[in-house]
Amino acid sequence: MPESEPSAHRRRLGAFGEEVAAAFLERNGIRVLGRNIRVGRGEVDLIAADRRGRFVVEVKSGIEAPDEHPRWNFTDRKARQVVRMARSLGIRRVDLVTVVVGKDGVGVEWHPRVA
Repeated sequence: MPESEPSAHRRRLGAFGEEVAAAFLERNGIRVLGRNIRVGRGEVDLIAADRRGRFVVEVKSGIEAPDEHPRWNFTDRKARQVVRMARSLGIRRVDLVTVVVGKDGVGVEWHPRVA
């Protein structure tokens, strides 16, 4: 069955956001150890490490829009899911990186230790 256009667009935007997030973290001295790691029925976007140890990075991407921001998609439910996956990998820290694509370029925000 062919993928619907909105679904394909969302997947492309998500993959782009993960690439941007990984490059951003690496420019800021963070090593990206893995991408799209399957954990049970879920998936961890990135596993990264700094001098203190490893951490999971959830990436949320979106198109610039008034009254919307991708960080709002990191709900309490999603945070609990990511924390469970991180713990199963022996990781206790979860960070969030948001990527916003707008007419003036791409904005990236890093939110350490969100869960």
